[in-house]
Order: sequence, then C-alpha cells, then structure tokens
Amino acid sequence: MTEFAKEQLAEKVAQCTDALADLQNYRSVGTLDYLRANPDTYYAVCFRFISAIESLFDIGQYLLNEKGARAESQRDIPTLLAREGVISEPLSKQFATMYGFRNRLVHAYGTLDDAKVAEFLSNRLDDISSLLEIAKKSLGR
Repeated sequence: MTEFAKEQLAEKVAQCTDALADLQNYRSVGTLDYLRANPDTYYAVCFRFISAIESLFDIGQYLLNEKGARAESQRDIPTLLAREGVISEPLSKQFATMYGFRNRLVHAYGTLDDAKVAEFLSNRLDDISSLLEIAKKSLGR
C-alpha cells in the first residue's frame, strides 16, 4: 500500500472510530421511545451511522486495492472482501445489510423506519467495531 493510501485509510479509520464512539454513547439512551421523543438525537444518530458506514465502505475499497481487487460499486465491497479473505462470510453478510441501511438513511430520509435505526443502534455496533478492527490491523495498530 502506498504511503498516500495508508494516510487516506488512516483518515477513514479515524472518521469511523469517532462516529462509532458517538453511536456507542447514544446507545445507552437510544431506545425507540427515546429517539421518537428526541428528534435531535435521532437525527444525530442517523448522521453518525451515515458517517460510520460511508467510512467503512471507503475502508473496504482501500483494503481491496491492497489485494489487487476493486469493487465496481459499494454493493460489491462486502462480497469481495470475503472472497479475498479479508473478512468472514458472516461478517460480509452483516456488512452488506449496512449498505441497504445506509441507502435508507441517505435516500429515503423522510420514510426512514425509526425502529430500524433503534435496532441498528442496539444490535449492530459490534459489526461496525469488527470491521474497524480489521482495518486497524491492516494499518498495524
């Protein structure tokens, strides 16, 4: 990996780490009822999910490039990471669901299912953390 690519990867890892830390803080109060009653928190959680997931897909592309592979679209990144042995098949499936969730956050904001946001906040942060740890290992951290 070139020095420039390492710097870019490190920047994306830092962005994702910050977003994940915020999401972990929100998890303690992020019940569905709380998110519905506190729209500012709800929108902050949505934004931090977008930040984390976008960073992970950028990270995935850097990790694929290191293997000599390149995804044609973000949708392909989880499958290719598993095929290249960077992540496990189960983690690839979890990562792929993040793609759809991210699309809902970005493109269907007005029709977003707040229960899905609360569910991701309660149950899916470990998936983000697992992917982030793989990226950190590739940087030697």
